[in-house]
Amino acid sequence: MAKREGFFQHDGVRYRFAVWESEAAEAAPVVLLHGFAQSAASWDNIAELLGRTRSVVALDLVGHGGSDRPEGADAYALGVQGEMLLAYLASPVGVAALAAPGRSNGGSASAAHGSRKPLVVGYSMGGRVALAAASSQPETFARFAGGLVLESAGLGPVDEHEREDAAERDARNAAALRRDGLSAFMDAWERLDLFATQRDLPASARERMRASRLANDAEALARTFEHAGQHAMPARVDALAVLASLRVSGAPVRYIAGALDVKYRTLAEGLEDEGLCEVRIVAGAGHNVHLEAPAAYLRALEGFPG
Repeated sequence: MAKREGFFQHDGVRYRFAVWESEAAEAAPVVLLHGFAQSAASWDNIAELLGRTRSVVALDLVGHGGSDRPEGADAYALGVQGEMLLAYLASPVGVAALAAPGRSNGGSASAAHGSRKPLVVGYSMGGRVALAAASSQPETFARFAGGLVLESAGLGPVDEHEREDAAERDARNAAALRRDGLSAFMDAWERLDLFATQRDLPASARERMRASRLANDAEALARTFEHAGQHAMPARVDALAVLASLRVSGAPVRYIAGALDVKYRTLAEGLEDEGLCEVRIVAGAGHNVHLEAPAAYLRALEGFPG
């Protein structure tokens, strides 16, 4: 399947995106948002599989991959990243990338999307960006997105104590990047319990992941911690209200978590108990479900949105 890249300009910052065009295009197109210290390339394997039935776009978030790494703080703010996503979905560039080959839409977002509005999929930090977009402008999000999938994504602090803890943790990580440099920081990052299951991946997969992380810039990642970390999210109660409202607005939500990722599996089970969204728990997978269990991940996306 052919993969091509394009660029999108928003508020003075240039963003790169990758496109996999499906000739079949039986299902709604997909927009993929990567996690911290990754890029659109982290979706390569799953995009190839998704591309059998959907057109697929993967964005490089600000400071990551081939997108700009601005020196100012503004572009890294979680709310600004959410605005960028909404702008991309509505833009002629985004519409053209998401349209099935041969479909004529005249550059109109509404004509291109129609009943096949794209599914937005956010992994970890990418989920925070997607949720920021939906939280700030839920009606606009539902206008341009047919559904939201959150994979191993946080839903914001439960209270101010948790927000303060997250802020301290994000500040420590930013300081470590500036003090120790990218390679040493990633040595410690990869030893986190969160990524323990990835140590069992084939050596080739682990080497690709490591290379992808080291292709980043320490200062840009530090700014990401400071302005788009867990502490920057809306309160948990507000995020839960957004999840409930999106279904009513026509953009249902599905949450995917790995069974071995205790923290996010527990979060997902709570959402299921409260009836806030559909939930899929993938057996044998940890935090990065699409990397660790791609076939099961595809099954978790099947039939969504309906």
